[in-house]
Amino acid sequence: MEHHGEELAGWCEPSWVICIPQQAVLHSVTFTLPLVEAHALRQCGTPGQYVSALCGESVVYQIAGEESRAILANQEKGSEVLVSKATVLNEYLVTVKDKVIHLLLIDSLLSTGLDQDEKAIQHLPASSITSFAQAEKFLQKFSCHQPVLCEMEQRIRDASQHLHPANDVDQMQNVLQDLLIQCWEDLLKRHSPTLQTHTSFQDLLFRALDYYVGGRLHERLWWLVCERCQVVDQLVKTRLSHLRLANLSALQLGVPPNYYTPLPAAVVEMASMAAVESGVGRLQCVYSTIDLIQAQAKEARVTLHQYQDQEGEPELALSQEELVALLTTVVVQAQCSNLVTNIYYMTHFVFSVTEDDPLWRSLGLLRLALENIMKLDVARLPPSTKSLRKELSLQDLMQVSAEVESRFEAKGASRSIGDITALDLQLHQLTQQIQLSTQAHSETHLTKRNSAGRRSDRTSMSPTQDSGKVQSFREFLANIPSSLRESLRRRQSQQRSAIQSSLNG
Repeated sequence: MEHHGEELAGWCEPSWVICIPQQAVLHSVTFTLPLVEAHALRQCGTPGQYVSALCGESVVYQIAGEESRAILANQEKGSEVLVSKATVLNEYLVTVKDKVIHLLLIDSLLSTGLDQDEKAIQHLPASSITSFAQAEKFLQKFSCHQPVLCEMEQRIRDASQHLHPANDVDQMQNVLQDLLIQCWEDLLKRHSPTLQTHTSFQDLLFRALDYYVGGRLHERLWWLVCERCQVVDQLVKTRLSHLRLANLSALQLGVPPNYYTPLPAAVVEMASMAAVESGVGRLQCVYSTIDLIQAQAKEARVTLHQYQDQEGEPELALSQEELVALLTTVVVQAQCSNLVTNIYYMTHFVFSVTEDDPLWRSLGLLRLALENIMKLDVARLPPSTKSLRKELSLQDLMQVSAEVESRFEAKGASRSIGDITALDLQLHQLTQQIQLSTQAHSETHLTKRNSAGRRSDRTSMSPTQDSGKVQSFREFLANIPSSLRESLRRRQSQQRSAIQSSLNG
C-alpha cells in the first residue's frame, strides 16, 4: 500500500472497494500495479455489482451475503460464464492522503484475468497476426485490455480529425506514431512483469495495434494518399494497360524458358490487395504474393527435374533478377490499381515492420518491379518465343492438344531431350482434360474464329515514351522513403527501457 498511495487515494469511498488478499496468499506473488488495479473494484450501474480498474466491464464482480460475505467474479469466455469465489475475512476503513479508503481482507486472489498472461507466454512462439480480424481478436483476448481499448476508440476518433485535405498527409505519420506508441505502452503496463518485458509479446502487441488502428483510419487516410499520388498513378496505370495488351511475359524479361510457368495464384493474391484495409495488411499481401511466386516457380522446377530424370538436386533458388521479373509480370497481369499510392501508403503508414523484416524486403522488391515497369519499352523487348492466344475456339483447342501430344509421343520413352519445359508439362495435363471433355460432345459443330485478326492491332501497341514524365516519376519514387522509421524505432526502444526500469525499480 505504501508504494501505491497515489492510486489508492483515487479509489476512495463510496464508489470504490479495495480488496487485500491475506498475507499467506501473497507469499509467492509479486505485488505489482496491475495486480493492485485488478483488486480495486468500482461500483457499476447495478447495485452490488463492481468492475475492476484493470479489467473494466470484461469481468463483473458481485459482493453478496451478510456473514461470511463473498466476492463472486463472473467472467465470460465465449458462450460460457466462469464463476470464481473469494471469502471476505474482515473489512476496514483507512485514511490515505485525507481520503477514506474501504478495504476488504479476502482469503484468496480475485479472478483477475492476469492468469491469461501465463497461457499467452506458452503460445507466443507460434503466434502471428496477419489480418485485421486476428489483430482485433488478439487485443480483445485479454480482459485487462478492455479499459484501454475503450479509451483508444476516442483517441482514434481524435486522430481522424486530422485527416482532411487542409493537413499535409505526411503529418499524419507523427499523429499515428504517437497514438500507437501511447496505446502500446498503456496496454503493456496492464500485464504481468514477465509479459511486459517479453520481446516477442511486445512486437506482437505492436503489430496488432498497427493492423487495428490502421484499419480503423484506413478509409480517410487512403483517400488523402490517393490525392497525393494521383498524377503519377495515372501514368503507371497507362503503362500497365499497354504492357498487358502486349502480352508481356517473364521470358521477355530474362527468365529461363525451361523455368517459366504461369502464376495464377500470385496474380489473384496481388489483385486482392485493393480489398485490404490497412497499410500493414497490404504489405502482408505483397509478401504473400512473392511467397506464392517462389513456391510455384520451385514446384515447376522440381516437376521438370523429375520428368527429365536429371541427376542431383534441382536448382530451386530464384535470383533477385528472376524474382523481380516474375513479380513484374504478376503486377502487370493483376493490373494493380493505385500502385504508386500503395507503395507510398505502405512506406509511410506501416509502423510495426523493421527494416530487416521479410515483409519490408517484399516492399523493396515491389518498388524494383515498379521501376522495371516504367523503364520497359514494348517495342524494344525481345519477341516471345511463341505468341499465345487469349481466345480459342474448340477447334483451336484440339489443334493445340494434337501439337502438344505429338511432341510427347515423338519423345518416346527417353526423357533426355531438353526441349520440354514446365509450361509444356502443364499443357500436357490440360490437353488430357480437353480430350476427355470433347469425347462426350463429339457431335459438336466446330466453327472457326478469326481471333488473330482481332488481336493483331493490340499486340503491336506500345506506350508513348515521354522522358519528362518518366523522369518526374523517378524523382517522385525517390522521395517516397519514410523519414520517421528511425525515430519510431528509437522511441519504441526508449519506452521498452523505461518499462524495464520501472519494473526493476
